[in-house]
Amino acid sequence: MNTKSIDELIKDCFRLLLASKGEKRAKQKKRFDTILLYMEGYPRKQIAEILHIPHRTVNYYIARYKKEGFDALFLMKQPGAPKKLSDEQEKEPVFTVCNRTPEEAGAGIFANWTAPLACTFVKKEFGVSFSHRGMQDLFARLGLRYTRPTYTLNKADPEKQAQFRSVCEELKKTAE
Repeated sequence: MNTKSIDELIKDCFRLLLASKGEKRAKQKKRFDTILLYMEGYPRKQIAEILHIPHRTVNYYIARYKKEGFDALFLMKQPGAPKKLSDEQEKEPVFTVCNRTPEEAGAGIFANWTAPLACTFVKKEFGVSFSHRGMQDLFARLGLRYTRPTYTLNKADPEKQAQFRSVCEELKKTAE
């Protein structure tokens, strides 16, 4: 167990007060406030009632503080689930969505890529299932933005469309 001098306790109390006042995340602020109330002499049960957190949580925060000090109160980033695709595999759907139509990729005869179409493509290519939201998150993480087309031109000039397609193909070739 860590025994601290009066000076160290005062320093910790001051740091906790400043950290609590400047903290915007509610969960992190409750950690600081728990220790502040404990240092002020409040019983653990009363701290739990004041902060509306379980008694066990109060005990946990206090035990961590006593064992590891002020730095143990900071929240750690949760690692989350492992990625479903490797870094190399993630490049393939991005390249496909950016450079090919769904029809060219064998995902259906649709004009635009959607999250469900991308899920179908990834399932077919890699055997990995994604939810629609998971696919949107993957693309966002890889720097793509998901937008919906706002309208289609029903009375568009076919000649101008053909000219536009040829210009786009030229741009694709120069980009590669």
